[in-house]
Amino acid sequence: MKHCIVKKLIALSLAGLVTGIFSASADAGMDKAAIDALYQKAKKEGKVVVWGPQLNALQYIAEGFGKEFPGIEVVVAASLRSGTKIIAEAKAKRYTLDTFVFPISSGMLPLFTRKLLAKFPWKEFGVPKEKQFLDGHVAALNNLAYVVVYNTDYVKPNEVPDKWEDLLHPRWKGRLLGSPFLFPHLMSYFNLEWSDEKTAAYTRAMINEQKIMLARGPREGLLKSGERHLVVGDFVQLAKTYRDHGVPVKYKFMDLTPSPQFTSAVMANAPHPNAARLLAGWLTTEAAVILREKKAYMYDLLPSSKSEVAKEMRASGTKQILETAENLEARKVNHKKFLPIITGRKK
Repeated sequence: MKHCIVKKLIALSLAGLVTGIFSASADAGMDKAAIDALYQKAKKEGKVVVWGPQLNALQYIAEGFGKEFPGIEVVVAASLRSGTKIIAEAKAKRYTLDTFVFPISSGMLPLFTRKLLAKFPWKEFGVPKEKQFLDGHVAALNNLAYVVVYNTDYVKPNEVPDKWEDLLHPRWKGRLLGSPFLFPHLMSYFNLEWSDEKTAAYTRAMINEQKIMLARGPREGLLKSGERHLVVGDFVQLAKTYRDHGVPVKYKFMDLTPSPQFTSAVMANAPHPNAARLLAGWLTTEAAVILREKKAYMYDLLPSSKSEVAKEMRASGTKQILETAENLEARKVNHKKFLPIITGRKK
């Protein structure tokens, strides 16, 4: 009996040691004293308001942040037009937002140029320099990855080509699906690698020959019903969500993988400045990384990432095209070139 008890105690001790090692590793570089001091100030404010592009990408925050830092109410709101709203409110001298979560160029850069973001000491949370952007005003959280998503009842894995160009084969005519918002952005990324002529020809062929359906509503239902079989330019995150909803889908990394970069920032005029800093910093921590992957299927895909999807992407041999502030202007120009073709305003 005593022997069994001793064995259990040894096992528990080892488990505790392992847990401690992993915790120490996860917290490496964090200034715990500074974070605790920030928490004490944030508790007095009692509230933090965070905005982002979509609610499903933010829902994990309140529960996870609340467990680690109780006593602070988290208010979440989402809109793809959040940046426009923030700028309009700032012009009216109204400041309701504390922490912002958005892709770096489409959301953060316009606010940075207007001095609406606060510079943040990310080193307190152990964020390395390579994950800080816009002169230290934002920090990397996760990336999206443009892939193809297909219904396995109608498409076998070995039928899916390796290159985006090969989706122009006649066998795909009338079977392709896309988003009227995402597809033009996909072309703007392609045009960073392809010539104007090649990208324009591809866009026209998709619209006029392949008859791609650019559905304004959810793509999930069209895939599930079999009305369309493959989505050109969906995200890994959405493929996993479709699967959870009972749609028999798989995704595939193609030869190019455009990859938007989500980031975290503190607003310069945050009404709850300490809570804003605490939340923005917490979003970069290992605890938040784990929750994002588990609850929202959102993964860090930067070259240093050890996430399962990052490893899968690298193993595929694809060329990743990361969203950066530096390639924003080129992508904006590219977007304007091909949007009229997609909308039918230009042949």
